[in-house]
Order: sequence, then C-alpha cells, then structure tokens
Amino acid sequence: MKKLLLFLVLSLGTSTSLMSQSLQNLNWITGYWTGNTQGVDMEELWTPVSGNMILGVHRDVFGENSAYEFLRITTKKDGSIVYLASPSGKEPTEFTLSELTSNKAVFENLSHDFPQRIIYSRSGDQLTARIEDENGEKGMQWTWTKTDLE
Repeated sequence: MKKLLLFLVLSLGTSTSLMSQSLQNLNWITGYWTGNTQGVDMEELWTPVSGNMILGVHRDVFGENSAYEFLRITTKKDGSIVYLASPSGKEPTEFTLSELTSNKAVFENLSHDFPQRIIYSRSGDQLTARIEDENGEKGMQWTWTKTDLE
C-alpha cells in the first residue's frame, strides 16, 4: 500500500511538472510576426509564457478595413493545454493540444465545424499557421516573418 501511495504521489508530481514544462515548450511561438498575402497585411503577436498562459493577438489590414482575433494558450485544471480563439472578440472556441514538438504544435477540436485543427510551426524566423478540417483536405495556411516590434 505504501508503494502504491508513493507511486501515485510521484506520478502526480511528474504529470504536473510535465504539463507545466509543455506550456514552456511553446515559447518558440513568442514574438512579433508579420507578412503580406494577396494585399492583406497580417500581424500576429505572442507574449512569452507567464501566469500559466501565452497571450496572442492577430490583425489583418486590407485597405481601410481590418479584422482581428484574440488568442490564448493555457493549461486547464485537468492539465490539458488548450488554444482559445476569439475572432472579432466573439466567445472563444477551445482547441486541445494533441501534438507538441520543439517547433510544431497541433490543436484539435473535432466537434467544431471549421477549423477542426490548428497547426503552428516554426522554421528559423518563419512562423506558419494552418487551419484545416479533420482529414486535412480542406485548409488555409499563412506564413509570417519574425519582425522587431517598433
């Protein structure tokens, strides 16, 4: 019985530590990212991990018009890491982290209409975001370059 209790205590401590470390492992997304696609100036800004979350904001500017999205990556009480997207300030849609490497994060919500998957990846000074359906057949992709925040 003592061995089981010790195992459970150590397991819980390790799980919490791993979840916390996983959020820290998303720090590669941090920075100010800009790009232009088909005449749309795009920018995305991600803060470093602090207070158990990473905050992000996205803005598209096309002529005199613009669109925006508030973003958040955080750890829930159950230890899962989630990405919350609030386009135009609407109620957030939650996507759960399903894959994490040193330069790629995949978030999924298979019950959402579209997108069902959000994928961020980084290669050097390039950050790419892709949204897609469950099968990856329908999707859109954007790439930004790391830029100094003025």
